[in-house]
Amino acid sequence: MLHKVRTVATKDEVLGLMEPLVRDWFASKFKGLTEPQAYAVPLIHDGKSVLVSSPTGSGKTLTAFLSIINELYAKQLRGELEERIYCLYVSPLKALANDIHRNLEEPLRELTELAQREGKPVPAIRVGVRSGDTPPQERQRQVRRPPHIFITTPESIAIILSTPKFREHFANVEWVILDEIHEVCSSKRGSLLSICLERLREQTGRDFVRIGLSATIAPIEEEAKFLAGYANGKVRDMHIVEVDTRKSLDLAVLCPVRDMTAVPMEVANARMYDVLSDLIDQHRTTLIFTNTRSGTEHVSFKLKERGVEDLEAHHGSLSKVTRLDVEQKLKDGLLKAAVSSTSLELGIDIGYIDLVVQIGSPKSVAKGLQRIGRAGHAYGDTAVGRMIAFEPWDLMECATLAKAAYDGRIDRVDARRDVP
Repeated sequence: MLHKVRTVATKDEVLGLMEPLVRDWFASKFKGLTEPQAYAVPLIHDGKSVLVSSPTGSGKTLTAFLSIINELYAKQLRGELEERIYCLYVSPLKALANDIHRNLEEPLRELTELAQREGKPVPAIRVGVRSGDTPPQERQRQVRRPPHIFITTPESIAIILSTPKFREHFANVEWVILDEIHEVCSSKRGSLLSICLERLREQTGRDFVRIGLSATIAPIEEEAKFLAGYANGKVRDMHIVEVDTRKSLDLAVLCPVRDMTAVPMEVANARMYDVLSDLIDQHRTTLIFTNTRSGTEHVSFKLKERGVEDLEAHHGSLSKVTRLDVEQKLKDGLLKAAVSSTSLELGIDIGYIDLVVQIGSPKSVAKGLQRIGRAGHAYGDTAVGRMIAFEPWDLMECATLAKAAYDGRIDRVDARRDVP
């Protein structure tokens, strides 16, 4: 059964659920709760499954992990923290998994420093990542000594659950977090993930807490059913937290020529790079999206030909070392621009972006908002986006999508799921 969440907790009520060390850390680091945290943290603390849908930068990740870190630390204090996997986090892309690993390590490090200052037991919570980039030595180490919080991708978890030695560590999983669930629920990857969740449910022999994190999507009930799954033909209990706050938008559709029907495609294409160069010069850091990896390489090459410096390409076909280097340069503010083919391939921890440029139509309102939302990523900031159209049908699509984005009309999702 699906339950819409209406009850909002206060900061004092949420902190009252925490261990003193976790409570002191949160109070010293954050002035208050974001809306997702006020709605969802008490539910996760009570062991209830929840889907959290809210704008970029609203604290969804911390919402998912705060109660889990607190509970694992409480187990440690009681002498009950075992050598097994308690929490499984699944993200659709490797870059996002690496980001979460870094973003989990930081609060754990800060908790450790605070515990040392206060003379309290240091948290012994371990975090591990398993993806296609993970070297064999690290995979073997995880088999011998599994992390308490295990971060992976849909494809990797499918392989792991077929590995006899490793899948034993998942026998008593208590929490499963699915991040960016809107990216996979309507695709074949979503079907694979749904099957993996049911395999895990069969292996554990009991229900675990399911936590879904999502950008704005419609209808959210379909996404909730995908996350909950079905038992005996009925949807399992799922609480829905939907934060309606809309991110402030600054959108515009640009054409490189005055009349696209009056000039050859080659001319319009060449002038597009003039527009791109001007936009890059006018902003501190510009993120450019294409719709293909080959397009990313081509745009990057053409811009460098025109003298644009401190620019790099980033996509999934590049090596791990190259991808991480580009992400780190963005985070450190060393790049004037970056060109990518998919929003999530860049992860979430890439520093401040003040302009996003989409070349051609993003093909859906949700994808366009997700990409443009990388600008002004902080909660409450304005997302500045420009869509460049140099073909008549692209112009019509981009104009329609921009209007729909301002009106808050999001594409409907057709979630794939299996009903046993």
